Amino acid sequence: MSYYKDDYYERSSRRLYKDSFRGKICGVFAGLGDYLGINPGLLRLLGVIGIFMTGPAIIVAYFIAALVMSEKPFHLYR
Repeated sequence: MSYYKDDYYERSSRRLYKDSFRGKICGVFAGLGDYLGINPGLLRLLGVIGIFMTGPAIIVAYFIAALVMSEKPFHLYR
């Protein structure tokens, strides 16, 4: 029975969550950085560059992602 429980935690830790504890605004880039294995600061920098290139589309996409993504469960924090 513990095999299935461990398998559940392993699969759920690989899901895309927003990370409000490490995030600056809503935690979208922090969660995306955890998911992809990339520094969230780099993603934030790319987001700012994207704002200058696409205008408000990045801002709208960020807040839509913040509404759609679920919060990272407490048991996944280390």
